[in-house]
Amino acid sequence: MFYKANLFKNPMNKDDTGKYFPFPVYEKTIGLNDFVDEISHSTSLTSTDVRATIYEIIEIFHKYLVRGHKVKLDGIGTFKVSFKGDGSDKPEDLTSSNIDRSTVRVTFVADVSLNQEMKNEVSFSKISEK
Repeated sequence: MFYKANLFKNPMNKDDTGKYFPFPVYEKTIGLNDFVDEISHSTSLTSTDVRATIYEIIEIFHKYLVRGHKVKLDGIGTFKVSFKGDGSDKPEDLTSSNIDRSTVRVTFVADVSLNQEMKNEVSFSKISEK
């Protein structure tokens, strides 16, 4: 994995000269078609079969998240819906209108094994500055 040096300064201190910190440099984003191609080339499934299966997984994934379930994919991690809202003095006064819809998000917690794999297997290379 590549990284570069990024200068960060304390905005509260105008005299701060800053420090350089490692910052990840990502290669291309891997999308659905990349997964379909790799799976269909390494199995006996056609790309149409793989695509249909992935789309079905996505549909099921969405169905359970909107119903309030956590979705755990072993070896990958757990997804869940989170949100924030305004408080109420009494529990009986708390309603769904207290929830700020703009804060609704899907959050992800990586599986312990995935985190451990990344710590053990990722190698780092600094890219040259231009």
